[in-house]
Amino acid sequence: MDKADIEAVKAANPILDVLRDLGIPAQNNRIRCLKPEGHAHGDRTPSVSVWPDRGQFKCWVCADVKGDVIDLVRLARGCTFREALDYLGRNTFGTAPLPPLRPRPKASPASAHPAPPGPGGDEPSTLQESLPALGSLLRESPPPPPDAEVEDDILRHRVLAALLEACAPISGKVAQYLQKRRIFKRTWDGQRLRMIDDYAGVSRKLEAAFGLADLERAGFFNAAGHLRFYRHKLLFPYLDPQGRAVYMQARAIEADAKPKELSMAGHIPLPYNSRLLNGEPGQIYLCEGVIDTLTLIEQGFPAVGVPGAANFKPSWAALFRNKSVHVAFDPDAPGESGAAKAIEKLQAHGIEARRLTPPTGMDLNDWFRKG
Repeated sequence: MDKADIEAVKAANPILDVLRDLGIPAQNNRIRCLKPEGHAHGDRTPSVSVWPDRGQFKCWVCADVKGDVIDLVRLARGCTFREALDYLGRNTFGTAPLPPLRPRPKASPASAHPAPPGPGGDEPSTLQESLPALGSLLRESPPPPPDAEVEDDILRHRVLAALLEACAPISGKVAQYLQKRRIFKRTWDGQRLRMIDDYAGVSRKLEAAFGLADLERAGFFNAAGHLRFYRHKLLFPYLDPQGRAVYMQARAIEADAKPKELSMAGHIPLPYNSRLLNGEPGQIYLCEGVIDTLTLIEQGFPAVGVPGAANFKPSWAALFRNKSVHVAFDPDAPGESGAAKAIEKLQAHGIEARRLTPPTGMDLNDWFRKG
């Protein structure tokens, strides 16, 4: 089968029809992820977008759950590329589709006895005889209603992943802004910084994927239906230990923009660059703000940041186990107060913590640029 034949098979199998054949429910062009084990609560709030016009699908959490109808069949049935083509070919030529493959649920102690064999062997002898058993396996009770807070968190993470994908790598004036602060490409690529270079285009992509109601609910769009980050083009994603973005701050690069930074709605789940908090012995520099954190990362120091001196959460202290922490907040009243509280919270968890004070009137970025 050559490329033209493969494209013909894909064209003859609209993705929504294939989803129905596979027994995968779709609502508002969304489905639950085909790898639910990679999601909190088994992806109760669907994380996969489907584009019927393009015949494509994509999970905004799992990097490997995406593609066309062939990829969809391969993931859903756990089969090879050739087997997926065979499945779609049968559908194309009018033969009844095979029932979707699903893992057999673990039997409870009361029902852990094998089903009686089909006539003349250990397995059902025909597809028709297997259908009742398959039907019982496929009947799933509906998932419990998701906790509202959990559902909102999942939505925010999905929108955040889509926003970062829709944005561009750092370049132009944004690159100049960072370079002026002695933060360079190696660091901004390593931290997955992005920029909004096409405000209207990014807005349209997000609206098409989620709709204005969900975007406003997630805190990325305002009540007037506009993406909040009109002037705040530089995006700082907060990454979890798996490298997934779980929070974000956006920064304006123009001196007259107020405020300098905007954050996404919702709680802050982790400090910035928390991937370094791995439980291994070592030193960590705790910084006030992302720019100061990036400054130390650029200089080769292991640095973690909090979004403001007053924002070190008590629940974060345990993440710093086995670390010796240098708290390098700004040398002003909020920085001194925030540093004292952070040190107190860390020491209450048996973590060694001490103050590292930049020169008066300077934050860490000023210190390194002028020093």
